[in-house]
Amino acid sequence: MFNYKIDFVLNENQQDCSNLLNEYFNKKEHILLDAVCGAGKTEMLLKTINNALNKNLLVGLACPRKELLKDLYRRVSAYFNNSDFGLICGDVKKNINSNFIFLTTHQLVNCNKIFDLLIIDEIDAFPFYNNFNLEQAALQKGKQFIFLSASVPFKYYDLIKRDKLKLVSNYTRFHQQKMPVPKIIKTRGLVISIIKYCFKNTNQQIILFVSSLKKGYKYERLLRIFGFKVKFVYSKNISQAIINQFRNKEYQILISTTVLERGYTFKNINVLIIEADNALFDEATLLQIAGRVGRDYQYHQGHIIMFAHKITQSMIACTKRIEGYNEMLNM
Repeated sequence: MFNYKIDFVLNENQQDCSNLLNEYFNKKEHILLDAVCGAGKTEMLLKTINNALNKNLLVGLACPRKELLKDLYRRVSAYFNNSDFGLICGDVKKNINSNFIFLTTHQLVNCNKIFDLLIIDEIDAFPFYNNFNLEQAALQKGKQFIFLSASVPFKYYDLIKRDKLKLVSNYTRFHQQKMPVPKIIKTRGLVISIIKYCFKNTNQQIILFVSSLKKGYKYERLLRIFGFKVKFVYSKNISQAIINQFRNKEYQILISTTVLERGYTFKNINVLIIEADNALFDEATLLQIAGRVGRDYQYHQGHIIMFAHKITQSMIACTKRIEGYNEMLNM
């Protein structure tokens, strides 16, 4: 018999979503969970997962990036008293006969299992988003689906209108405080000054997002000249060790490509984006980046600053969406 335990109480919104997810699951409906960054999507899913496992169903949870998947695997396993769940990730194949298997989204192509319940996280992210072949492969590997996103692609709303998907939504964070709204600065020359200001006045750590490896190395050298403890991370060098070092304040600044845009939680940070007008930073990416800030009960404030030569539609849309979420708190 499976039973999970978390060390906090779900707030009212989270509990309502948890109950509705489980209700739709029992009715064998396909579900979209649309929830803001920091809403507690994982914790809202636990009741449904527990229900499925106790019915002896095969459950799969697919996530786009292996480091995020490993972190999710550790967290959820801990909630279930460190149960021996399965993990398929790169060269790792662990407990593959378990009733609950965590796997990277790419692995859905080669996976020979048919899941009774398949949960697909970050449906708006690479490699799943706009990848027809992978989407079709995933649809062949599940009998019932729960899709998760904080920035839902429009086609899923069309499926909801056609009653092909049931919508469960939560547009407030778990601490029920407003999300910090991004600020736009039409220059790049103030970056170092603002970083100095942040440390002098708040002592908050910073994640500095860049559009290329070249920019990342440039700012790493520059910030070290100014005396900051800094590390540049990207897809080939990101590791749990570096994440832990940052969380332990061994670095003041992490410079990052979009590898840190989603999934990672840090307690007390500011976020700066260099060249936010670059095509790489679409609305969904900017929304996810902004979602790194203010995720903690104690530290729900912080700065999100977009540096750009011009203001793009993506920057405006991201800002308006966050303002819209905040307005819902006043209703």
